[in-house]
This record gives sequence, C-alpha cells and structure tokens, in this order.
Amino acid sequence: MAVVLALALAPGPAAATPLPVTIDRGDLVVRAAAGLEAEAGRLADRAQRVLPRIAEDLPELPRPARIEIRLVRDTAELSSVSPPGRGAPRWAAGVAFPDEGVLALALYRGAQLHDTGKTLDHELAHLLLGAAVRDAPRWLHEGFAWQHAQDLDLSRLETLAGMAWFGNIAPLDALEAGFPVEEAPASRAYAQSYDFVGYLAHRGRWTDGDDDGDRWPFRYFLRALSQGQDVDAAARDAYGLGIEEIYEEWRADLIRRYLLVPASVFASGLWVLAALLLVLAWRRRRKLARVRLAQMAAEEAQRHRAPPHMPWPGAADPLAEPDLGLDDLRGRYPDAVVTDGSGGENDNEGDDDERPDPPPRRWIN
Repeated sequence: MAVVLALALAPGPAAATPLPVTIDRGDLVVRAAAGLEAEAGRLADRAQRVLPRIAEDLPELPRPARIEIRLVRDTAELSSVSPPGRGAPRWAAGVAFPDEGVLALALYRGAQLHDTGKTLDHELAHLLLGAAVRDAPRWLHEGFAWQHAQDLDLSRLETLAGMAWFGNIAPLDALEAGFPVEEAPASRAYAQSYDFVGYLAHRGRWTDGDDDGDRWPFRYFLRALSQGQDVDAAARDAYGLGIEEIYEEWRADLIRRYLLVPASVFASGLWVLAALLLVLAWRRRRKLARVRLAQMAAEEAQRHRAPPHMPWPGAADPLAEPDLGLDDLRGRYPDAVVTDGSGGENDNEGDDDERPDPPPRRWIN
C-alpha cells in the first residue's frame, strides 16, 4: 500500500476540483467524486470508529477541529483534490496534510483496486500525529501510522527477518535524516520504523520484568515531544534512557526474535510432518480394517449358505421317489382313499349303509 505524508506548513484553500458528493458528520466530512457515494459512506463510518482509537495515544493533545476526507477514483486525480501547491505522487494511494486537516484517497490505480479502509486508517494516524506533534521525525510518523493501520504485512516480516539475519539494520540517525528513494532501502526503513515504534509503544517505564508496558510511557513520550522537547530528552523522561540506548535495546530484541525463526520453523515442520504421518497411518489402518471386515462377512455368509444340488451321476437316481399314477397308488395302498386332487373320492362302489365301518383311512393326495 503506497501512502504519503505531506507536512508542508503553508496553508491553502479548498481543493480546486469540486467533489459533488458530501457526507457531513459535524467534525468529520467526506467529499467524493460522482458515483462513489457508497464508498464515501463506508469511509465516513470507518473514520468515526478509528479516530477515537488513534486519539487514545494522543490524550489532550491538539487535533484538527474538522477533518476532511477527499475521495477520488484514480491516483492520478489526487493532486487535483490536494490543497493548491501541495500535490501528491502519481503512485500514492493516499496523502495526508495534517496542518490542513485534510487527507485524500484514491480508489484505484489503473485497474488495481486499493484497500481504502487500511489506507484511511494509516492516513488518519498521520493526520492526528502531525497535528499533535508538529516536528515528529519521519520514522516516528511512519511507525505510528503503520501501528494503527492494523496491517500484518508478510513482506515486512520477511524484511525484518532478513535484517536480523544479515545485520543490515540502519542506524537511527539515518532514519531521522530521511527515507531512501530506492525501493529496497526504503522497504527496510519502513519496516524498521514499524517495529521500533511498536517496541516503544509496548515498552514499560523500566526494563524490569514487573513492568508490563501499558502504553503510558509511549503516550508520555509523545506528549513530551508535543511540548517541544527533543527526541532524546523526551525518551529519558518517558523511559529513563536516551533514544539511542533504547534503539540498541530494540536492535538486540529484533535479532533475538528473528534469529529464532529458523529453529521454530524447523520444529514446526517436524510437527507438521509427524501429524501428516499419523494421519496417513490412521487412514491405512481404517482401509485394512474395512477389507478384513468384508472378508469376515463373506466367510460368515458362506458358512450359512445351503449346499448346492448335486445330480446323481448316471441315468437313474436310486433314491428318487418313483412317479406313480392313481392305479399304482391304489395297488400299493389298498386301504387308502386315493383322490385325484379335485376334491372327490375314488372309492369302491356299493351301499355305504350295508358295509361295515372301514378302518381308519390314510389320505393320499
């Protein structure tokens, strides 16, 4: 995210290019180009949430009576909505003018969509710090703004790790003199500023372990700067050490933190590998268990299955029941009543009343 801080002291009138969309919230106003009404409303809501959080680090210090946010569609238009004579780089996503209480944001850079929310947070931090501490060094401005932008940039962490491993940490006076123009040195300067100001914000009044660092020393440091003290004197009042001594503390802390990264990454890699192997072993055991259960089920079904019919070898089966007709049955079973399956009896003729009772009958159907 490209952002610019403009600290020129010459005041200027309103922007030359009129912006037709206006959202007025009293001490906050958002002006935007036509068609950007929805984005302007979102920025106004976000600014009202973010401003109190930033102001917590600057209690009772001067701030702009009215903040104006100007939103355009492309970065090429930022200069047209900046105060006359101030301008903005064509590559910037946003630019702040603390002495004017004005910041300008662009939604696009060509086809690239900017994260206007994070740019707004960053520029509001520049705006409030610039109004409270008129002569704050550049490293403090950039570090303070990045702390309040809540942007975890992995490239910044990589830059800090490289600085810790290779020892190319710029001295503090180089940061105070200004930021390099070249991309790589400028990236290191921004990363140093971010991390060093974060160290100041969380450092306690003293270095003992019982001092938890509740941001009070950092706020006292900013107040001392606002009252006209130089950076070293303000650091001694707030932290009990000069700024160079604290900078050396931070350098040692940076090296200690980031030199442990390879070991921690290696240890994490071992844990990840072990977890992966456990998952693979568990899946393999589940697959083998499913196969075994299927085999057991097949064996159980085979045991309970009826044996298949095996025909007698040869022409005739000696155990087969002969296929007898009615006459054959009557001859084989003379005392039986043989029926033909139709429900009637085929018995000997004669008068039933003159015959004695027959013996018990067996029914063959």
